[in-house]
Amino acid sequence: MKKILGILSLALLMCSCDDGDIVVTDFQIENATLNVCGLDQKVIYATNNDGVYESISLILDATSPINDSISNMLIAQVSDKPYTFNLSSNNKLIYRIYDGPIENSYFCSNIPPSQPKVVQEFTSGDAGTISIKVAYSDVAKETDDTDGDGIPNNQEGYDPEKTDAEMQDTDGDGIPDYLDIDDDGDNVLTKDEINPKEGSWKDFGFLDTDSDGTPDYLDTDDDGDGALTRNEVDGNDLANLDEGQYLNPLIYQRQDGIPNYLNKDFQLNFENPTYIQNRIKRTIVTEVTISGFSLIDRDGNAPDINTNVAFKMGSFNSTYTIIYERNVDSGEEETDTE
Repeated sequence: MKKILGILSLALLMCSCDDGDIVVTDFQIENATLNVCGLDQKVIYATNNDGVYESISLILDATSPINDSISNMLIAQVSDKPYTFNLSSNNKLIYRIYDGPIENSYFCSNIPPSQPKVVQEFTSGDAGTISIKVAYSDVAKETDDTDGDGIPNNQEGYDPEKTDAEMQDTDGDGIPDYLDIDDDGDNVLTKDEINPKEGSWKDFGFLDTDSDGTPDYLDTDDDGDGALTRNEVDGNDLANLDEGQYLNPLIYQRQDGIPNYLNKDFQLNFENPTYIQNRIKRTIVTEVTISGFSLIDRDGNAPDINTNVAFKMGSFNSTYTIIYERNVDSGEEETDTE
């Protein structure tokens, strides 16, 4: 974090009045890159070891509306509205100054280490509101490619003013193209249809094998032979499918190395009921803001802190895996945190 909080640090260490009262004219902190621990009480914190050894931490009640992920990252369900709750004896903000550098283990251990020692500690009272906003951070830039298929979101119909259900969905599977790793639902990944591997049939551009004006990654019959791409597989393999398995037409090739689904003169046409699992990694940003709070030290001294402007504690990023199910009616999705 930047050293704006150092204003408070120096005031606490050097600018006490003669009668012992602490006077601080302002309390500001630059947006920090926050760290997270997932213990019995969740801890979000930031440290500064540059000049002044200091930390600011938010300890959250385990019953708060925030969910822990498997990897001790604090992850909440993405929402248009922030989660808000009050500062209290269970949800509290703590500012500390130490006599030496602070390691992450200080916050992420059940029993904090004996070093460094706390020189000053200020804790929030019952006044104040915590606001935690959780949003996707993989759709902000024009170059973002959320599903990793090689086509930017803005070329796949992404529109921040629309809901997912309202956006472009070529195969009508309930998964918008910008989140769909197989846009046309033919069981050949979009990334393989726009960038075939070296040594395959072609090695350039957005392919349109049958020259019908629809690129292969959006074409359900890539070679125009009347057999759907997804059905140009081996019927014997279809009879031996395990649950959740799907057949990729790419693996069925003649000796010339051209996949059957791209060979107009060779057709397989067995109805394939399975689909590739739409599993992608998503990144979210969690922003923490606190407003209307006060701080009190162990002796009951309360510095005069300006909280007219909300205190933006900082943010942290989390990456997790989500499985988007093909279900047009319910639009259900499952998450599998990694």
